[in-house]
Amino acid sequence: MEVIRVLIVDDHALLRQGLTKLLELDEELTVVGQASNGVSALAMVLDARPDVVLLDVNLPDMTGFEVASRMRNIYPETRILALTIHDDVSYISEMIRAGVDGYMLKDAEPARLIQAIKRVGAGESVFPSDLMEKVMERYHRISQEYSRIQSAATLEELQLTPREQDVLQCIVQGLSNKEIAARLYISEKTVKNHITSLLRKLDVEDRTQAAVYAVSKGLFRTHY
Repeated sequence: MEVIRVLIVDDHALLRQGLTKLLELDEELTVVGQASNGVSALAMVLDARPDVVLLDVNLPDMTGFEVASRMRNIYPETRILALTIHDDVSYISEMIRAGVDGYMLKDAEPARLIQAIKRVGAGESVFPSDLMEKVMERYHRISQEYSRIQSAATLEELQLTPREQDVLQCIVQGLSNKEIAARLYISEKTVKNHITSLLRKLDVEDRTQAAVYAVSKGLFRTHY
């Protein structure tokens, strides 16, 4: 069994210690370090080589946006899961632009947080559907403004197959690979194959960018 190495970055010592105790209870996770600020986090990510960085948005010396962006440059292999009290769409959007792979609120159930860490460590993007809906609604409003001067790309122009369109629609709705497989009555492996294909066609790096692209281009709405 491969253990996921986690680095915790938060300026509150009690929270870091509590998270460490929580994560160490799971045999699939191990905490390889704790950092109280951005400078320490950037140094530790090179030394500890974590698989997942649990990153607070508010740090005393720099923002989580800056830390995430710099981590992407110095150690692109690491996966970043933002853990914060902020559910404002501006924070979520900024962290997405900074390159995080997930976004969780600090009041989330411990089991959900552990599951999110494992999913991010496995290469998935994890954004709670209610938070993602806020982002999608914002981008949808922006797309409506731009639609007066730019025509949105059509699904036909992108050459997405009907099944790829179904998968993309599910991604926009915030469904996981397992949930998509159940809804479309296909295997998770088939879902992953469709996602790989549509990411290539959309010229984006991950499912979050695909969802943002789809809504910003007016391909799908956030409600069905």
